[in-house]
Amino acid sequence: VQSPLHGIPYGVKDLFDTKGIPTTWGSIIFADRVPDRDATVIEKLHSAGGILSAKLAMSEFAGGSTRSHLLDYPHNPWKLDRTTEGSSTGSAAATSAAMTGYAIGTETGGSIIYPSAACGLSGLRPTYGRVSRFGCMPLSWSLDKVGPMARSAVDCGLILDAIAGHDPRDRNSGKTPFRFSREPSDIRGQKVAIIHEEFGRAPAHNGRQFEAALGLLQELGLVLEDVSLPARPYREVYKTIDYSEAGTFFKPLYDDKRIEKMYTASRRANFLADSILPASDSLKAQRIRTMITEEADELLTRYRILIAPTQPKGAGLIEPKNPGPNPESQPGMGKDHTMRMANLAGLPGISIPCGFDADGMPLGLHLVGAAWDEQGILDVA
Repeated sequence: VQSPLHGIPYGVKDLFDTKGIPTTWGSIIFADRVPDRDATVIEKLHSAGGILSAKLAMSEFAGGSTRSHLLDYPHNPWKLDRTTEGSSTGSAAATSAAMTGYAIGTETGGSIIYPSAACGLSGLRPTYGRVSRFGCMPLSWSLDKVGPMARSAVDCGLILDAIAGHDPRDRNSGKTPFRFSREPSDIRGQKVAIIHEEFGRAPAHNGRQFEAALGLLQELGLVLEDVSLPARPYREVYKTIDYSEAGTFFKPLYDDKRIEKMYTASRRANFLADSILPASDSLKAQRIRTMITEEADELLTRYRILIAPTQPKGAGLIEPKNPGPNPESQPGMGKDHTMRMANLAGLPGISIPCGFDADGMPLGLHLVGAAWDEQGILDVA
């Protein structure tokens, strides 16, 4: 049976190995890096008849909403003076502008969900281990996830169907099967948790957009209940784990001095500090992460999905004189506990468009589901 992806051009974030085609990880340090293999995701899309048409810009080493040495900022197709967020920057911009049919991105702490919302896309973060990371640059071994960025939730489901599956070359690859159903199951009467503190951070205009989206979900028969997440240091735990794993992976660049070509001195210093983090800090973070995962799993036994704004505001202005902000420092960011909790617990999520801010920039809703239940969040999306 011919795949629905047959003949459709797509692009991939430039951290997936592509045989005979440069894969630079967004860095001048690897400007001449040409792999002799394809990543598993590329192999799977090739088997599905997909046409690789672009390697897409990313922030250097997937480090937030940042410029790389190789390319200037990707511009948001909705307004060219606005950011596309990070770190799957080019994947969002190219898909939103219909330069490619869809794109593949990666997420460690929000890098599929944030840029998808900023560019008016549907972006799906699968369960940790759902999609093989073989041939994909590691940023954080215990957090990295691979997923589609497309123009609808249905497209995301079709793409995930093609790229999901166990891969013995990725030791963290799961064996739970996934088959996408275009016909959503009956969602009427199912309870969903509304993370009201995060909706409360939206400006008045944006709040009305979110309220309208939630009202539509009620009309479709979902039962909405306000919920508060447990009080945990989500951001601090995430940063400790992510940064220490990233610092460890990139440590060889310090040993041979190649890191001196990295675009900012502060980022170099952070990677070095992260690589020598005290073991006690790492162990404490992992213990709290276990608590967060258990609490998230318990919450999703009571609710079909969790819902929060992807961001309380639309994409902000590009600021070329300040090339190094991470997503946490962007306008409207911070206290995004749902995003951090979901990524620490390895839970699937999707950002779907839900209106526009006062400047005409897209807004998104973040839907989070139980582990391995991508179909459940796609049904609602």
